[in-house]
Amino acid sequence: MMGINVNSKTIPYADLIIDGHKAYESRNSDTLRPYVGRRIAIVRTGTGKALAIGMVTIGEPLIVNVEQFRKMESLHLVKKGDIFDIQPGGTKHLYPMLNPTRFEEARSVAHGIIARRVLPLGGKNKS
Repeated sequence: MMGINVNSKTIPYADLIIDGHKAYESRNSDTLRPYVGRRIAIVRTGTGKALAIGMVTIGEPLIVNVEQFRKMESLHLVKKGDIFDIQPGGTKHLYPMLNPTRFEEARSVAHGIIARRVLPLGGKNKS
C-alpha cells in the first residue's frame, strides 16, 4: 500500500483530509498523477514521526489560477499567505480527496519525498 505525504507542521492538513473537512489537496504540479483513481493512505508529516493515518481515493485534479484558488479556499483550506498558498500568476493542482476513512491505529511508513510505502501493522520504520 502506498501513501502520500501531507505536511501538517503548521495546520493539521492530514487530519482535516481524513476527517472530511479538507476536500482538496493542493500541489504545485501534477505530482499525484500516479495515484489518481487509486485508494491510498494519507501520511501525516511535519509533526514528529511520519505516520499513515487513513485512506482516501484521489480524484482527477482541477488546475486552477489564483482567482479560482481563492474562491475554493473553503474546500482546500489553504489560507492566503500560508506556505502552501498559490504564487502570484501561478496555478495549482487541486486533487479531490474522496471517501476518507481513518485507520483504527496509525501505521508506520518507509521513507519518501512525495509518497511512501505503508508498512504492515506492527511493522518498524527502518529509515
